[in-house]
Amino acid sequence: KVYMGKPPAEGWTEDVLRVTAIPVGEGDALLLECGGEAMMVDGGPSALYHQLTGALDVRGIKHFKAILNTHYHDDHINGLYHLMKNDYTADEYMHPYSNVMVQGDKFEKRTVEMAQKKGITVHRLYKGDVITLGGASIQVFRYWDIPNANARSMIERVQFGEASIWLTADITGLSQEYYAGALEPEVLKADIMKVPHHGITPVQADFMDAVAPEFCVITNYEDGVGMIKGRMEERGITPLYSAEGEIIMETDGRDWYVWQNLLKEAE
Repeated sequence: KVYMGKPPAEGWTEDVLRVTAIPVGEGDALLLECGGEAMMVDGGPSALYHQLTGALDVRGIKHFKAILNTHYHDDHINGLYHLMKNDYTADEYMHPYSNVMVQGDKFEKRTVEMAQKKGITVHRLYKGDVITLGGASIQVFRYWDIPNANARSMIERVQFGEASIWLTADITGLSQEYYAGALEPEVLKADIMKVPHHGITPVQADFMDAVAPEFCVITNYEDGVGMIKGRMEERGITPLYSAEGEIIMETDGRDWYVWQNLLKEAE
């Protein structure tokens, strides 16, 4: 079950998965922490890099087990490039692209080259690969049939105990329809979903029905989204918008607690 608010002061375990949506405007920067390990899924745009480092520095995080890029658009990849450039370290830099695709995109090329320069292992991910982070497992999926970077962006299903969350990058409506038909119901179902493409791309009804989340995060400002608000209201979901302040989602493997620390200008 998903509860809005911080976890109880007593009786709450230290063995948790924590997912933080960092406020980087209309962009994705998701910090995962579990079992003493940290991982970034995307890093937002260059212009709001200070928001990313501020969130990491207050937590004392300078090293990651993995830095993962879902696709090479600037609002997802550029913060990761700057992290490595500024000596945040990682065991691996992960991405979904062939060498030809890496060389063909300026943002991916420079990010891979920066990882190599800093001695970080570069690892190409494939559909179905599983990453571990503490006691959490992160399975990656990718739809290939449309020549569109958003449609092909890599998505991740994060599982910790009985608790789950979908990180859906920027997948399009056709991608959502593919996943709704191709994945098993137990894989699609999740407690929480990061809404695709910052709430700009409509969430397809079949995909939303299959995931059936109790709570949704939108990596945008509230006034930057369209019809998604109505889709959420129909399902009794009041989403939070990470551009207005970091959203922290914490689970002991059974229950989730969700709260937001608003930026001063958003209060």
